[in-house]
Amino acid sequence: MCFRYSISFIVIAAVMLLAAGIRAAPSDVVVEKAEDPAVANPLPDASELSVPEDCHQPKETGRCFALFYRYAYNVDTQSCEEFVYGGCAGNKNNFESKEQCEQACLAKSAGSTTDSTTEQNSEVATETSTSA
Repeated sequence: MCFRYSISFIVIAAVMLLAAGIRAAPSDVVVEKAEDPAVANPLPDASELSVPEDCHQPKETGRCFALFYRYAYNVDTQSCEEFVYGGCAGNKNNFESKEQCEQACLAKSAGSTTDSTTEQNSEVATETSTSA
């Protein structure tokens, strides 16, 4: 029994001696200057405001592992860019063709060309249904 107590005492004493010798590393105080919020987050220009919110979402591959080539609108370059879609999940900034992407995201900012395209498509559909 005395042997057990002496080992415990030695271990406790060693831990206390080590703990007494351990000191925190010196640190330098770092002060960062806060930026003016207007400079850090500039207001978007008029073309960005007219782009639909779905087109502002980032390219998202999704969680599946298929390889579908799709298009997504890039707000920085203001153009539709190709990316690889995994086949599931993702977001609404995901178009099967570059034309679909441009029609959804660029046509809104260029003017109301989408409205005229929709009217043309409805006229063609009406002519087709009446001729059949």
